[in-house]
Amino acid sequence: MTKKRKAKVIKRKGDFSAGLLVSDRVQLKDVRLISCKCDQTPEAILGKKNYDIKYSTEVEVDKKNGYIIVLPKFHFEAYTESKIPGPALLIDASFLLAYKIEDFEGLTQSGFEQFANINGIYNAWPYWREFVQNTIIRMGLPSLSIPVFRIVEQPAKGKKTKKRVTKKKVTNKRL
Repeated sequence: MTKKRKAKVIKRKGDFSAGLLVSDRVQLKDVRLISCKCDQTPEAILGKKNYDIKYSTEVEVDKKNGYIIVLPKFHFEAYTESKIPGPALLIDASFLLAYKIEDFEGLTQSGFEQFANINGIYNAWPYWREFVQNTIIRMGLPSLSIPVFRIVEQPAKGKKTKKRVTKKKVTNKRL
């Protein structure tokens, strides 16, 4: 069984020093699955599949108790080569990541959002991968491993480099 895998790549433009300041001060204290949903059609077991993963984050800052709460949400859709409209398989999951922080001095809302969008997704990704893999098996479908998550820094303006493409769609011979 050969599988083609492409790593998830995130490209970000701009100055991320505000998010790095937050990252330097936090300790991950808790990870929880807070909601999930999965559906499959009878066609989900058939043939080759393409899948797509989308994600988003929300961030809440609790200065009184010294926490940053990041809420990553993930959405997985798999499509078969058949003519059915829409995805053959859907898996949604939302997590809560609680980060303890002692010192909020000099940190900004922009920094918290940068932190959530990069570190929050990066820290939740292994839990998401495990959740998808176990859910797919429990649904009676062949095993699937989600690729690792990669963060790629954008080159500085004016520097010539090879163009990198963010891959959102991955094709597997079997799902």
